[in-house]
Amino acid sequence: MTELIELMKNRRTIRKYRPEQISEEELQLILEAGQYAPSAGGAQSTKIVALQNRTLSEKLGKINVGLMKRREGAHVSDEQPSIIDDPSIPSGFYGAPTVCVIFSKTESSYSIADSFCTAENMILEAYSLNVSSAIIGRAEMTFDNDLGRELMKEWEIPENYTARCFVILGYLDGPYPSMKPRKENRIRIIR
Repeated sequence: MTELIELMKNRRTIRKYRPEQISEEELQLILEAGQYAPSAGGAQSTKIVALQNRTLSEKLGKINVGLMKRREGAHVSDEQPSIIDDPSIPSGFYGAPTVCVIFSKTESSYSIADSFCTAENMILEAYSLNVSSAIIGRAEMTFDNDLGRELMKEWEIPENYTARCFVILGYLDGPYPSMKPRKENRIRIIR
């Protein structure tokens, strides 16, 4: 097996973080990986803002968690509880010391796909560096308010861009979670 498939198989979504910040070198490598993600037509239109300001991250994380619609009977993980599992979790960013916001062009048909390709590259690079991560949704709604628009202006994100997702980064607090078994009947090969 290739090294890449091993990264894919062993990487986990982490929701419990120690407070210390990741290193500058780790951050730069993770951001670089995001820049090399595939993009429709080679447009390379995603923009990434890496936020390492805990006060601002917590403010955005509270907005994000407030947008979560809990589904009755839904369960994600006992080892790494989600806000679905534990409504007392105060932030959609789970205390991660680095929160990356991925933006892309609003009018692009491939905006969401390009953004999530960027996020996937980032979390795989993070795992290769022993940095824990998770991809978080609800970015559009998190930035659809006065604070979000003000931050986008401050960060020089063009008005024709939309926040698409977040990548949270930090160091695992606790034991590494086990792999969930793969569900059957998810692949069809038609010849």
